[in-house]
Amino acid sequence: MSELNERISNVVAMSGNTKTKFAEKINISQPYLSQLCSGAKLPSDRTIADICREFGVSETWLRTGVGEPYEVRTREEEMGDLLGSLMKDSPESFRSRLITALLRFDPDGSEWQVLENIYNSVAAEADEKETDQ
Repeated sequence: MSELNERISNVVAMSGNTKTKFAEKINISQPYLSQLCSGAKLPSDRTIADICREFGVSETWLRTGVGEPYEVRTREEEMGDLLGSLMKDSPESFRSRLITALLRFDPDGSEWQVLENIYNSVAAEADEKETDQ
């Protein structure tokens, strides 16, 4: 079984972030992250919790190496996280303005059909580009 520092290094690598960006996301310095990855330092409980929250890592796996590294999240959990992050956005941000507009849609109104048509068009274009590559 790998050591805690190896598991942290694995999470950094799997995140696709540089050590600097990874450290920023969990509010620690890059040199401290390097010390965690090398085993020179042990992470605080807060740092472990931040890694797990920010990168969807199982705390049991990170601490012990037992189980699967990444938690399987339900669609509802992912939507809840998105809505939580939207609440932190400025009211002028595009994301906030989009959600505000969606909230004004009549549940049975034609706006939803228009939006679905736009989505289908964009998705079809993306599929065509992917097929061409």
